[in-house]
Amino acid sequence: MVWAGSNLGSYEMAEDAMRELAGASISLRRIRRAVSQIGDQRVVERKAAVERFKEMDLPKQQIGSTAIDPPQVAVTMMDGGRYQRRDHFGEKGRPTREKHWREDKVGCLLSMVGERHESDPTPELPEWLATSSAVAELAKMAEKQGVSDVSEAIENQATEAPGQARYQSPKLVSREVVASGADAESFGWQLAARAWQRGFPSAERQAFVADGAHANWTIQRQHFSHATPILDLMHALSYAFSAALAVPEQDVYRRWAGWIWGGDVERVIVALRERQLQIGKPPAEASATDPRERVDRALTYYEYHRLRMNYPEYRRLGLPLTSSHIESTIKQINRRVKGTEKFWSQSTSEAVLQLRADYLSDSAPLVSFWLRHQSCQTGVNAYAQAP
Repeated sequence: MVWAGSNLGSYEMAEDAMRELAGASISLRRIRRAVSQIGDQRVVERKAAVERFKEMDLPKQQIGSTAIDPPQVAVTMMDGGRYQRRDHFGEKGRPTREKHWREDKVGCLLSMVGERHESDPTPELPEWLATSSAVAELAKMAEKQGVSDVSEAIENQATEAPGQARYQSPKLVSREVVASGADAESFGWQLAARAWQRGFPSAERQAFVADGAHANWTIQRQHFSHATPILDLMHALSYAFSAALAVPEQDVYRRWAGWIWGGDVERVIVALRERQLQIGKPPAEASATDPRERVDRALTYYEYHRLRMNYPEYRRLGLPLTSSHIESTIKQINRRVKGTEKFWSQSTSEAVLQLRADYLSDSAPLVSFWLRHQSCQTGVNAYAQAP
């Protein structure tokens, strides 16, 4: 019942599933109550774990839990999704123009394995990133801010170019998911506490991969400073594609993409500065497609993120270049919480986000939770879990 209510698209669908698959007639109201109750309990446990982590001294935080073997490659990714919330629904004097769309923050803690290399294993820009439908996907991304599924969409285009050289990202062993509607400060602590539980601070290689949102890199500096910071390659290329449209020359994008792939973003910055001197800075009313806006947007982006764009070194170390894992995870979260007709209260949304993350985590944290939950029920004895 709790699984159906927190994983299917709506409580109505959960009610139907319980009737058709389990032969049980359970009202959606009862399912909603159960999801809220169990989700709230998991949120309380999460908060307690965060507080315990905060109380640790710094050396212990930096070692990681000894209850689990650290992964060979520990990769943290984060991004934001969207959902609607009515915090003051039914209240007198509530804001007349309250905004309903909010951001939920989602993090992936990926345990991975991959080889180190003596040098960059794929020094040449793969052709599929410079031509064909991959560029079309980049073009769509170029004019949109906050698009969350670009890396996954672009990466899928690689299948259209068989036989071409392609960098082999580290292989995924397991995924842990953290999701919350809390502010960035609180979410950073949630992500760090869960990473500690999974032994990430002791991993031989660590990476933090995200798009250009400032909140992502604030959390990286505060909680994952030992991890190699990596700007998502696909977002980086999308800015190059957009700005290249403002230059009246052939193959500008291909040239800039090659420089970015080769870790030489400084050359792109120089080229953008030269173009900006020619056409000027954008006025306040400039549209997203104004050539001056395209150039200025890319220049600002690269100047801020240049230290996170050493892609040849990341490939040598066997680290991922894109944040496609987190973006596909956000899609899975959105299937439950996002919709034009879905409105949540703050507490209910947090309960569902917690449970959705639990069910998406490979360590199956709800298995041990149900044992704890059962042992707390009146008249129920606690039994050891079978090995």
